[in-house]
Amino acid sequence: MFSSATRRRLKYTLAADVIDLVVKLTPFLDGDDGPPEAINFAGHKSFNEVGDLTVKLMQDHAGLREGDRVLDIGCAIARNALALQRAFGSDVSYDGFDIVPYGISWSKKRFRDLPGRYDFHHADVWNSFYNPRGKARAEDFDFPFADDLFDISVSTSVYTHMRKKAVAQYLAETARVTRPGGRAYFTVFGRDGVGEGSTYSFQHAGDGDWVEDPSEPEMAVAHDLDWLRAHLEDLGATQIDIHPGYWRGGDGIDFQDIVVATFGEAE
Repeated sequence: MFSSATRRRLKYTLAADVIDLVVKLTPFLDGDDGPPEAINFAGHKSFNEVGDLTVKLMQDHAGLREGDRVLDIGCAIARNALALQRAFGSDVSYDGFDIVPYGISWSKKRFRDLPGRYDFHHADVWNSFYNPRGKARAEDFDFPFADDLFDISVSTSVYTHMRKKAVAQYLAETARVTRPGGRAYFTVFGRDGVGEGSTYSFQHAGDGDWVEDPSEPEMAVAHDLDWLRAHLEDLGATQIDIHPGYWRGGDGIDFQDIVVATFGEAE
């Protein structure tokens, strides 16, 4: 009766309001090791396994360590935060923000009695896929944090749902809030990965990016890795490592392509 785009819009508007109230006022959606599957919007694979893998990859490829102050850009519903808490407890400091209100409400409630400094913030940023009522535009959004504050940032499966101008702004803000010598760890779909056996085709060109489905453009977005590298260098990145994902149809350490950028030299 309804198109997939209409159903998704309802899910992240009217249904999201109800979910947020239930999360805040009742224990029905508290979950056990993570959120109930019905409200999990952080991917369809094992919630904890994916979070633990992200933290392990950040340790192996981005130098995540005890004492780091971590920024989680598009933190969703605490998947990375819970994995960090399992791995480090109170030995890291954490801030995360996301555009889905009930994800932030659930995360705050879950961490209320857990040790360590883990803070969650709602950013009312428009996205046709996840927040169609958002007031701010991603390409104009300034992160609500001071300069040179974080040692490392993580953004998993966020830029795969954002257009080029928005990604450019988020990366600029990432560079601003990252201390000299700090690192950014994020995932993307690189358009060069399209080929025989790849999960997506990204045949529909946009304004400097490519989308899988024009009717829901933010469902899956690919970016030019050469442009990403050049933009990061313009922002002060002194080292950029790219690890292809297995969405391309071959081997990889994770499904999406991973980019690790180091900004400047440590003081």
